[in-house]
Amino acid sequence: MGNNRRTNGSANQKRSLGSRVGLQKATPPPRRAAQSAPRPAQTPPRPQQAPPRPQSQLNPQKPGYRPGAPKKQRRVTQAEQLRRRRRRRILGVLAVLAVLAAAVLLSVNLLFKVTAFRIENFDRTTPADTGIYSSEDILNALQIEQDSNLFGFSTAAKAQQLSQALPYLDRVQVDIQLPGTVVVKVEPATERFAVPYDGGWAILSDRLKILRLADSRPDGMLSLSMTLNDTFDPQVGSTVEPASYNSLLDAPEQAAASGDTAEPTPTPTATAAPEVVYLQTPAPEVLQTLLTELHEKNLFDGITAVDIADLSRISVVYQDRIRVVLGNDTNMEYKLRLAAVALTDPDQGLLPADRGTLDVSMTESDGSIKAYFDPGTAP
Repeated sequence: MGNNRRTNGSANQKRSLGSRVGLQKATPPPRRAAQSAPRPAQTPPRPQQAPPRPQSQLNPQKPGYRPGAPKKQRRVTQAEQLRRRRRRRILGVLAVLAVLAAAVLLSVNLLFKVTAFRIENFDRTTPADTGIYSSEDILNALQIEQDSNLFGFSTAAKAQQLSQALPYLDRVQVDIQLPGTVVVKVEPATERFAVPYDGGWAILSDRLKILRLADSRPDGMLSLSMTLNDTFDPQVGSTVEPASYNSLLDAPEQAAASGDTAEPTPTPTATAAPEVVYLQTPAPEVLQTLLTELHEKNLFDGITAVDIADLSRISVVYQDRIRVVLGNDTNMEYKLRLAAVALTDPDQGLLPADRGTLDVSMTESDGSIKAYFDPGTAP
């Protein structure tokens, strides 16, 4: 308490001393208020703009690059968008097709294998009539291995291969049957025709397939005379196609080629006659029609020779004693009907001992055909 009083007393003494001397306590000058900076006038907010699109950087290594500022991308139209969508769809479809094709190819190569062989007739009956060949001969000539790809060969090529390797098969067809069977249909060949050529005789089947070659005509074989092509080369297993020759139609051309005809002198008032076009049936078709009619008229078994070398003078020989002249292929069915009556009818026809030439090629003025027999003439 005493100390506080002393302190307060000394302070009072100091204040009183100062006041006595005339000293005044300096008061600090008043502080000036800080002048605030003028506030800028408020501007309305600007609308927000979309950020600029990034410009694509051109690759200097690509062709067509030009240094400089990048070009602005043009706006994609709706038509371009449709084209792009269509292109994507096409590419998608192509991709799907490629995948499917790869899957099919893979499945064919892995799943379809040759597991069995079957040889049958063309009417699908078994056992097959293979003629002079055995089933082993046919399978060996086929050259298709077990467990090989079922679709790895051509059936047409294999049929042609069999026909060439085994000539006494007149008709061959190769098929495939899922899941893994190879079917071979065969028809044996029969020696039917003997065709003369410059080097000898070619023995043909019913389908004119060359079965073998011979130096002389075999006995009991039907002789077939035909015009052969200039490039005829007899090969066993190949098929012969007769050439079409007609002496009545080809004679003017041959005479002109040989130079025997004199050139006509043109006259000022003469007019050229229109060219006449003759429709001639091809020789293979004529032969097929002739053989069919002979079978239907029950004459084929007695025919010993057929001559179609000249399509204007077609003829056949019956039992080596009567030559039947048919002329051209016009009214072939009617001509052979007359010939069948003359050859096979004992009451209205010829005698079994008659020999000569039976001509059924003459057409009367009224369009009818009559048969004329010339006895005594050897066939």
